[in-house]
Amino acid sequence: MMRIIGRGLIAQSLEPYAALHDGTVAFATGVAASTSEDGDGYRRELDQLRAVLADAAASGERVVYFSGGGAVYGDWSHPVREDDPPRPQTTYGRHQLACERLLAASAVPHLILRLPNVIGPSRNREQLLPSIVAQVLSGTVIVQSEAERDLIGASDFARVTSAVLPRVDANATINLASGASVAVDAIVNSVMRELGVRARIEHVAGGTRQRFSIDRLKDILGGDPFPRPYPLDAVLSDCVPKLARMLEDVPA
Repeated sequence: MMRIIGRGLIAQSLEPYAALHDGTVAFATGVAASTSEDGDGYRRELDQLRAVLADAAASGERVVYFSGGGAVYGDWSHPVREDDPPRPQTTYGRHQLACERLLAASAVPHLILRLPNVIGPSRNREQLLPSIVAQVLSGTVIVQSEAERDLIGASDFARVTSAVLPRVDANATINLASGASVAVDAIVNSVMRELGVRARIEHVAGGTRQRFSIDRLKDILGGDPFPRPYPLDAVLSDCVPKLARMLEDVPA
């Protein structure tokens, strides 16, 4: 049985596959807000990761770490590959890279999965899609004009993670993303369409682009794990109304 550390969206989406992956620890916990400057929170996550690595070294388990791909890589004009040098631009990204390096320096077998924005039922307004849904419902959405994001449904993320695990024996770092980059402006319009709500969009300068190469992922799996084009509209149609209902119960 795979041990899953955490209770959030990533952890919950992996639960149906836990019985398939004995000897694996999924580290799916830690600071969830990419804008966080909470040094204590980052230190707690590093301490927890060290403890998990120590336990795994004693038990012979492999550790899977879920990294924020966009935060670790920073802004790139081309689809970024795993061997491109990370250039994080935020405290969160630098912290994620520190966690990756902690795994790499350990003697514990590990797999680092660099993720895009995983979307699904989450009340965390610090995450992209819940934030957009909440802003649309409030009547005003602030959008950075250059921002692009790769979005993947939580169920797709979990399915592909489960497929990757038995195919990677040695330590590895893999982009697990849809490979499709979407302007945040377009995501906002899709959310408004799903909710049947028109909100005022306020554009501000700036924003980073999230573009991932998934060639390594395809090589490992022997093909593309997703239909093309990636069915983002169907994923949004499923989760946006659920998010709206969930956020109604959570104070701003």
